[in-house]
This record gives sequence, C-alpha cells and structure tokens, in this order.
Amino acid sequence: MIFLFVIAAILILLLMITIHEAGHYFAGKLLGFGITEFSIGLGPKLLSRKLRSGETFSVRALPLGGYCAFESEEDEKAITEEVFPETSERSEIDSAQTSVGESKEPAAVSESNDKETTVDKKSERRTFESRKPWKRILVLLAGPMFNLVSAIIFSFIFILAAGYAVPRVTGLESNNGVPYATELKEGDVIVGVNGREITFMTSAAELFADVKNGESAVFTVERDGELKEVTVTKQYVESEDSGWRFGITTEYESRSNGFGKAALYCVPYTFELSWLILGSFGKLFTGQIPLTDMTGPVGTVELIASYSAANPMNILLFLPLIASNLAIFNLLPIPALDGARIVFVIIEWIRKKPVNRKTEGTIHAVGLMALLAFVIIVDIVGMISRI
Repeated sequence: MIFLFVIAAILILLLMITIHEAGHYFAGKLLGFGITEFSIGLGPKLLSRKLRSGETFSVRALPLGGYCAFESEEDEKAITEEVFPETSERSEIDSAQTSVGESKEPAAVSESNDKETTVDKKSERRTFESRKPWKRILVLLAGPMFNLVSAIIFSFIFILAAGYAVPRVTGLESNNGVPYATELKEGDVIVGVNGREITFMTSAAELFADVKNGESAVFTVERDGELKEVTVTKQYVESEDSGWRFGITTEYESRSNGFGKAALYCVPYTFELSWLILGSFGKLFTGQIPLTDMTGPVGTVELIASYSAANPMNILLFLPLIASNLAIFNLLPIPALDGARIVFVIIEWIRKKPVNRKTEGTIHAVGLMALLAFVIIVDIVGMISRI
C-alpha cells in the first residue's frame, strides 16, 4: 500500500512543477516569445511530439523536474548559419559568376536580399533575450504566480473537504465533588471564546491559550439547540496532571466549512502558509533550523507518502503546502532560479545593456549545480538522521 502513496507523492511533485512551467509557457505565448520545448520530467525522452509551430512537447524519464525552453540568441545564430552557410561551395559559385563576365552589382543586390531575409528570420525567432525587460520579468514571474494561484485553489479544496473541529464537553473536573466549571454542562458544544468564533483559521486550542491563567473567558456554547454565553475561569486544576485549564474534558467533532467559508478562507490560509515558509527559510539561513529538519525531493516524497498512508486526507493538505513552497522558493535570488534571473533582467533594464550572456549563463550553471548538490546533501543527512 505504501508503494501507491509513494507514486502519488511523485505525481504530486510532478504536478506542481508542471503547473510552474505552464506559467512560463502561457505567459511566453501571450507575450510573443518563441518556445522550443515544454518538458515534463528531466533526462532521456520517453515521449515527444513536435508541433507545426516548432514547439516540442516531451515526457522525460526523471519525474522530479521539468522545463519550458525559450528560443535564445544561440538558437537564432544556429538557425541563421543553417539558412545561410558560409561555405567554400558558395564562394566558388560567386567566383564562377564573376569569371564569365557578370558584374558585381547583382551580387551586391543578392547580398542585400540575403541580409533582409536574415533580419526577417531573426524577427520571426522571437528570442527570449530580444524581448523587452518588462515582458521577460512577467514571464519569469508567471511560474511562481501559477504556483501561488494553484495553492489558493488547492487550499479551497482542502478547506472544503477537511472542515473544522469544535470541542464538545464530555466531563467536568471537580475538587472535592465541586466542579471547577459550574457554568458548563456535559454535551455543551463550545463554538466561540470571548466573541471570537472557532473556525478553520482559528482553532479552539488557540482561543483557549489566549486566556491568561486566573482570568475568566466568555464561552459561546450550543446547548439544546440554542446559543448561550457562559463565563468560565481558567483555574489551577488539582489532579494527576495538575495545571491551569478550564476544568473540563472534551472531544472534538467535525463541522463543515461549506462553499462560502472555503472561498473566504482559502486566500488568507495560502498566505499564512507562504508566511510560514518564508519564516522557515529565514530560520534556516540564520541557523535557527538545523539542516536535519530540511528535506530534499526524496525526503519530501517519503514525507508525503508516510503521512498520506496514515490519513489519505493529508494528500489534500500537502497540495497547497508544496505549491506555496515552490512559489516562494523560486522567487529567491539564488542563481538558476527565477528570482535570480529577474535580478539580471532588472540590472540590464537599469544599465541599458545586458550582463555578459556567457557570464550570466556560467553563474546560473554553477547555481544549478550547487542547488542539486544541496538537495542531495539534505536528503542524505535526512536519511542518516532517521536511521
């Protein structure tokens, strides 16, 4: 059974990456960029289809990646050289024409026509580098934005399916036979604390924790089909597990959010996830979170599979979490990621000329290798720590 959840976890990661690359693809198509290939997966091709437009759609062997390849200046140069090869054969033909008495003027006209055709070919190529900076930035932003929008959609689905929990009073703790919370009755369902409703976004545990020791709180409870407000004090309860609490025992029952509440909460919930992820990255860089707490692709698949096997509902929880994670991570200014590419485009926009293309390419290549090495190390460290 766990094998099926591993497959499901891999498909989830692949779905998130495909959504990301689809953002680049559709933005590029909308803004007139030339696209050479859209690939699901990395490595050797398993399936491939080339359209009349020249775009290739492929499925590759390694399911933990993908890309949307735009036409580049190098592609354009290669095609120009293919259309107009500087060969000795052409030189011999020109020489032969001259030797039989033809003037050089027609050759000049021919050369002019060649140049015009070359310019036309270049304009048709629509390379990534030739587009305006703001268009390139929009295309680069589109990948993370697609992930963010998908995270909102997945959050909506999760909130709709998961519902939320409210505590039902199952017993009253007492001191020498006198209940600590005399105002409550068994069967009361607590739906609010101090005027704040228990919802998917605000749990009962959070509202209980906001009440300070020794202070009173107004509970909104459902009793006999009616809503009532009762005042309960947070007291020091003497028992086997003595501590400050309200002197009640509870069990939780599930309530449905409904379409309206799911629509209301999906955006703030997504941004809450994103904020937590940003905080985690910050703590990682400052050393507050150890490397052993991080996971690479292998660790993520293992984590999704194990939690989903315990409760299949967790699959719906991981969807918005991973989508938000991918959106935030790709916006970081790390070489090879969209964030760093945006930085280079902004520098070009300000300088009115690009950073040397080879230098930028080298930086991104080194960044990619460093990222790959990092995730491999993270996975290895994680596996060792779990042994």
